[in-house]
Amino acid sequence: MHITNNLFSKTTLMIALFGLSNLTFAQNETPVQDSNITKNMKILLQESGGLRYSPQELYPEYYSMENANGGDNIILTARKRSAPSHDDHLKEHGGQIYQATKLENEWMVDEDGKGNLGTKFDTLIGTDENRLFIEANLDKAESNDPKYDVSALYSRNVAPFWDIQAGVRYSEDKNSSNSDRVDGVIGVLGLAPYFFETQAYLYGGENNFWGASFELERDLLLTQKLITQPYIEADVIFSDDSNYAAKSGLSELKTGIKTRYEITKRIKPFIDVAYQYEKGQKATSMQEATESEKGWKYGAGIELVF
Repeated sequence: MHITNNLFSKTTLMIALFGLSNLTFAQNETPVQDSNITKNMKILLQESGGLRYSPQELYPEYYSMENANGGDNIILTARKRSAPSHDDHLKEHGGQIYQATKLENEWMVDEDGKGNLGTKFDTLIGTDENRLFIEANLDKAESNDPKYDVSALYSRNVAPFWDIQAGVRYSEDKNSSNSDRVDGVIGVLGLAPYFFETQAYLYGGENNFWGASFELERDLLLTQKLITQPYIEADVIFSDDSNYAAKSGLSELKTGIKTRYEITKRIKPFIDVAYQYEKGQKATSMQEATESEKGWKYGAGIELVF
């Protein structure tokens, strides 16, 4: 009986000590847990596009912690205390200024073996919302002088993946005297459903010139580095009273498949197979009418990104 009482007393003492140690440990852990909750908490925000979670440190004014009923139950609430600042908005939506430049050179040959050199230069600078685009295109057929155009466009983001652009374009054909022209430009640039990169522009200028251009392309990954790109390009002329005018209607149509190998993200050689249609020039006081041309073209080139 004495042994049983001693055993019961020791067991009771051990349980009491164990419970006291757990209580002390829990009290020491509470600040750490509170700190982790505060540090890692995300705020649920409701926007026009739906609900989303955002890191708490981006919106500290939304955070508050309450101790319910003075007990151990902690309630975390998202409560707006003040409107987000302009700096918070820029941090959330990419207000930093960035720049990107692309240069593409391509040599193409038609079915008769006549070559053509094409160069494209694109650069942009700005933020996700406001950007300036500078674009230049040069086209030089074998045994001919080059023709080129340069555009300066202001681009404003108006919807996810879509920009409205406006600016001016200067163009000149060195094969014809007094062929230089300045046109106003307005259009859209964006990513259509199913990841089709889209460009559509309307042009208007002197000599009652009205025209439009349209480009559509999509990347299809064969491997992580080998990528094929179907594309279509079209130019339409509604009216043109200049001395070196092309025929109205569908002036030029080009569709093909370009396949590139990305040695790096900045160096991308490619091959190109395309079918091209050109309607030709109309008869004016300075030139004779020409027939339409169409046929396959084959080429290779390189794209550099800076």
